[in-house]
Amino acid sequence: MDSLWNLKKKLPNKKTMSPALDPSELYLRLKNELLDLPGEDAHVEMFPLRARTSDVLKSSLNYRPSAVMGLLYPVNDQHHIILIERQDYDGKHSGQMSFPGGKKEESDSNELDAALRETEEEIGIPGYEIDVIGKLTDVYIPVSNFLVHPFLGYLRSTPNYVINEREVKSILSFDIRELLIEQNKIVTDVLVGKGNTFKDVPAFFIQEKVIWGATALMLNEFKSILKRFAF
Repeated sequence: MDSLWNLKKKLPNKKTMSPALDPSELYLRLKNELLDLPGEDAHVEMFPLRARTSDVLKSSLNYRPSAVMGLLYPVNDQHHIILIERQDYDGKHSGQMSFPGGKKEESDSNELDAALRETEEEIGIPGYEIDVIGKLTDVYIPVSNFLVHPFLGYLRSTPNYVINEREVKSILSFDIRELLIEQNKIVTDVLVGKGNTFKDVPAFFIQEKVIWGATALMLNEFKSILKRFAF
């Protein structure tokens, strides 16, 4: 497996990114564009050997509902999105990059409530500060039997994090235009579990973090939407 340093050295110099959209314009454009989702075609680009969620769900599955929140916020003339790096633990998603979120509990009235609750529990951002923009396409995760409902939300100002250190190792915040830089899309080997390796996995490589799996699928759908914008 290539080291993160070697992966970084392989990337060509990035071109200067074009200006971001005004916050209110971005919010309204995204709200409209989420009515016409790219869907699973965007997922397949980041995991070509994986079965489509819609095909998997045709079978009778006792899947577990979960939800995540992709949070956007303004940084000067840019717009950032938030990911978390999960703590290392003896589990299937140890150390992975993901959106804040988790499984739907009995106390949650719906998946959106679950996404908002988990976001506050993991990084301390209360739901009342989040303007919900809309929803991306659901993703089924075979290894944990979760059906993930991904939402997008917007913060009007820079977030004040209160990190749950039991669950979150670090926070990654990056300009959404990073997704549009093709050199940030890589193919690499990923170590999973106890010494197992997934070979030739499509991923995003941003700020020295490899983002793969379900999170990469969701980000790639978001990327497909951003390509419609005049960046």
